[in-house]
Amino acid sequence: MAQDVKLHARPFHVAIEWMRENNITGDVFDKNTFEPLMATYKRLYPSGDFSIPSLLIGGVAIRDVMYPARVHVGYGQVAINPIECIEIKREELELIFRHYPDQGWRAFYGVCDLWDFGYGVDDLIRRGSPAADLLNNARSSVAATPRILSGVLDLDAAVQTACLTAELAMKAALIHLGCAEEEVKRHSHHLNKLAEALIAIKPASSDERLRKACANFPNYVQSRYSSHGLTRLELMALAMRAQFVAADAIRRISERNLAGDVEGQPEVPPRPEP
Repeated sequence: MAQDVKLHARPFHVAIEWMRENNITGDVFDKNTFEPLMATYKRLYPSGDFSIPSLLIGGVAIRDVMYPARVHVGYGQVAINPIECIEIKREELELIFRHYPDQGWRAFYGVCDLWDFGYGVDDLIRRGSPAADLLNNARSSVAATPRILSGVLDLDAAVQTACLTAELAMKAALIHLGCAEEEVKRHSHHLNKLAEALIAIKPASSDERLRKACANFPNYVQSRYSSHGLTRLELMALAMRAQFVAADAIRRISERNLAGDVEGQPEVPPRPEP
């Protein structure tokens, strides 16, 4: 705990240390070593989850409900079905696509954004991006907004986390592309200016979509001190908009673009406007 090792990884770390202290070599997962250790940990944490966690747990909004969406850990080449990442009953999902197809496809693209963002950020941090701190904070904000909106009351904080998500991701992209930190700071809390700066340095086919999305945020600073006046439905739309902006920024500086790949498929409709 003092070393901030996550619960699922602690038995592995303890096994390695125990083997070192006792000059034991061999497989750290040998059942004679690892099984008794895991049994001890399960007694210490009866309700603990020792499975490998998802790379990112975000969410997608369908109508005025936020559903958790998981970006799973994968190795090599794997098939990804974005819909299966949403924690929603199959019958409800079928109803959505039958009666509210735009909502269903918005959620579909929202999951693609989470995959592009989650793996893009992970790639960039592993490669030593100079924007690592900003990327980490952006990832926390992406995860925080759905958690807030999954509740029933006290949803106002989602405005700040959504705005922060968009700002941190675009700032991270600019820093990664070599912009001076002081120059980037000059655009703090101005999402439109950050978007224009990013488009100028790293243009993409989604430029107009990014501009429209950034123009449709509430006043970042004012909403801290007075009512933003957004309904629950509007807060859901804001969360998805912020998620798109964050993913779009990361796609410009990484090699991840699941959303672009699926949008080009003939059986997949174009992305709804953010």
